[in-house]
Amino acid sequence: SEDKSLESAIVKVITPDEQCDGSLDLQTSSSSLVVKEILQEAPELITQQLAYLLRGSILFKCMSSELDGITEQQEKVLSVLEEKFPGLPPREEIISGPFRLVVFIRSGVSIEEVMLKDLKEISDGEIKVAIS
Repeated sequence: SEDKSLESAIVKVITPDEQCDGSLDLQTSSSSLVVKEILQEAPELITQQLAYLLRGSILFKCMSSELDGITEQQEKVLSVLEEKFPGLPPREEIISGPFRLVVFIRSGVSIEEVMLKDLKEISDGEIKVAIS
């Protein structure tokens, strides 16, 4: 209810459960689905900064998942972002920061506190995107 005023700004809601058509891994991250959707519908919207944030989210999901490694779909999405923006830092550099977050969460800090602490916003003047 506190976010009701934002409803008019929502373009599309993407959820892994609704996107699963049998070909997707059940552990597919929402960020992977968002990147896949943007690449299909409006690839020009992905800037290097947005690629950096989404890639970090996908890598964090891979790192924090109980499964071993990156799914095939996540690897495809990561590869497309890395090919499009070769200046992105190495994956290992991105993963080192989230390890600290996992330790933070396990120490009793609430998810909301962690998300607010690491909230990043980007804007092109018209559209503002916030990603934790």
